[in-house]
Formats: sequence, structure tokens, C-alpha cells
Amino acid sequence: QFFARISLMAAQLQLGVKRLYRKMIKSLPGVMEQYEFTTLQENDCKRLLKKHFSKYYAESNPAVIEMLTVKGKMELDETLNMHKTPCHILKLLTTDIEKPERMEDEIAKLEYMKLAQGSEFMAAFYQGK
Repeated sequence: QFFARISLMAAQLQLGVKRLYRKMIKSLPGVMEQYEFTTLQENDCKRLLKKHFSKYYAESNPAVIEMLTVKGKMELDETLNMHKTPCHILKLLTTDIEKPERMEDEIAKLEYMKLAQGSEFMAAFYQGK
């Protein structure tokens, strides 16, 4: 009976993660439109989102899985309610999972440059001058 309960809990957690992933994938086009990301391709964003989820694919601790799911739901809600700035979302979408300190330079630079339009200082700052 104990193992049946653990198995049921694991199945419920797995279903919760799948639902969150589907919800994020479905809301991605709206988020890209809301935040006016024109240089990012939807397929690239989906691929990067999948990388974020697959990073913890081997996680088996139910408490960690539940915490990650809740945190993912909070991130999605904050994004959909426009509580994040475009820079926050760009960092999430363009950060390389294997090397977090390195961003996919060209895409990020183009989007940051678009955000800095009208400000010569910010444009120079984002170009590294």
C-alpha cells in the first residue's frame, strides 16, 4: 500500500509537470507578441524551453519536483501578467542551459538593442562600448 501511494504521487507529479510544459508552450506565441520579441523565432524559444525542462528530467525527489513545478507556475503567471520586464524574459529564453554565464549573443543583442532604441547611452552600453 505504501508503494502504491508513492507510485500514485509520482504519477500526479509527472502529470503536473506535463501540464505546465503544455501551458508554457501554448502561451509562448502570446508572450512573444505581448513583449514584442520580433527577432526571436518561436521554434527556437520552444527548443530553449524544452532544454529548461529536460535539465531536471532525471530528478526523482518528489519535493524537488513539486518545488520546481510551483516555481514554474509562478514564473508563467508573472510573465502572463506582465510583471516581468522584457530583459527578464530574454535572459530566461536566451541563456544557454549548459553554460549559464554565456548568452546566445546575436539574438540577445538584437532584442536588447531594440529595447534600447532612442537611448544612445543604452545602445552603446549593450554593444559593450
